[in-house]
Amino acid sequence: MTSFPKGAWRRAGAVLLAFWLLVGYALPNTIWQNVSAALLIRRAVVEAHPLTTLIVTGALFAAIWISFMRDARSDAWAQTVWLLLIVWASGYLFDPPGRGYSGVEVMRCALVLAMAGCGLLCARVLKPGEVMALVVLLAGMQAGFALYYYFTGRNLFYTYQIGRAGGTFGTPVHVYTQMLMAIPMGMALWRVRRERVARVILPLALALQLLALWVTYTRSAWFAMSVVLPCVIWALWRNCRLAIVTGVIMWIALAGMYTLRIAGSPQYRDTTAQARVDVWRMGWQTFTQNWLWGVGTDNVRLYYTSTWRGYPVSTWYGAPENQLLLWLCERGIWGGLFGVFLIVSLYRRLREMSPHLRWGLGGALLAMGILGMFQSVFGRIEEGVETVLVNAIWGAMVRREATHDE
Repeated sequence: MTSFPKGAWRRAGAVLLAFWLLVGYALPNTIWQNVSAALLIRRAVVEAHPLTTLIVTGALFAAIWISFMRDARSDAWAQTVWLLLIVWASGYLFDPPGRGYSGVEVMRCALVLAMAGCGLLCARVLKPGEVMALVVLLAGMQAGFALYYYFTGRNLFYTYQIGRAGGTFGTPVHVYTQMLMAIPMGMALWRVRRERVARVILPLALALQLLALWVTYTRSAWFAMSVVLPCVIWALWRNCRLAIVTGVIMWIALAGMYTLRIAGSPQYRDTTAQARVDVWRMGWQTFTQNWLWGVGTDNVRLYYTSTWRGYPVSTWYGAPENQLLLWLCERGIWGGLFGVFLIVSLYRRLREMSPHLRWGLGGALLAMGILGMFQSVFGRIEEGVETVLVNAIWGAMVRREATHDE
C-alpha cells in the first residue's frame, strides 16, 4: 500500500470547494449563509432560464459520467445505474395530479443532477481511499461544529423537551447521516493507514463523530450504527470479543437514548414512532392506489390526510419515512424495481472489492440502508448532502482501484 499520490490533497480541496458551493445553496445553514456560496449559485442557476439550466446540468452530468467511465471498471451494471440516475432525477418533471409547473420542478431536477454529478466528480478525481478520507474530513469538521453548538446551546432542534444537535445545518438530519457514512470509513482507514499522523487523528475523529451522533438523539441512526460498527470491527480486526463488547455498549446506549426521548415526550409516550407507523400506512395506501406510475416526486404529501400533534401529517413529513416505500409512491412499481436493482448491483460489486474498502464504503451504504428503513435518505433536493456523498461512494466503488489495495 502506497501513500496518497502527489497533488491528491489539492484535488481534494477542489472537490471540497464544490461541496461547499453546492451544499451552501441547497441546504442553507448558519456558516454558508454569511459567505458568497448561496449568492454565486443563485446568480448562476436560479436566475437562469429553467429549461436552459436543466440542459446545461444534464450535459455536465453526461460529460462527467463519460469521462468517469473511461477510468472506472467496465461494468454494465454500474453504467446502467448511472443512466437510471437521470431517470430518477427526472421524477421532478412527472406531474400526474396535473398541477402544472412554473419552472420550480425543472430547477429542482437540475439541482439533483448537479448533486449527482458533484458526487461522481469526487470519484472521478479521487481514488476510493481518498474519497473515504474526504468524507471523514467533512464529517469530522461537522462533528466539531455540532458539538460546539450543542454545548453552547446554539442551533438546537427541539423534539419536545430534548434539544438535539443541529450542527451548522440547524437540523440533526444532515449531522447524523454524515456521521453514519464517515464512521465505517474512518474505521477502515484506521485499520490500513500506518502514518503516525493518521494513527492519531483518525481515532480522535471517530470519537468526535460518535459523540456527535449521540447528541442528535436519533434512535434510528444509532440503531444503524449499533449494527454496522460491530460488523466492521469483526470483519477488519477479526476480534469477535471486541465486536461483541462494542455491540453490547452500543445497544445499552440505544436503550438509554430511547429512555431519554420517552422521558422528554408528553405523557411519556413515543409519539414520533406512532406517527411514523401512520405515515407508513398512508404511504402504502398511496402506492397501492397509484402502483403503475406513482404520484411523482414531492407529490406524496398531497395524498396524506391524517393529523398528528394537531397538524396535517404532510406538514411534518414530506415522504413516507422509508426509502423504498418513497420510490414506490413517487415512481410506482418501476421505482421499486430500481431500488432492488441498485441493491443487487451494490452487492455484486462489494463481493469483488478489497476488504477495507468493502467495509469502509460498503459499511457506509449499509448504515444508510438501515436508516432508510425509517426515513428517506437521499435523492431529493432536501437531501443534498446525502445525495452528493452516496453518489461519491457508489462512484468510488466502481473504480478499478477498488479491487486492489491502494
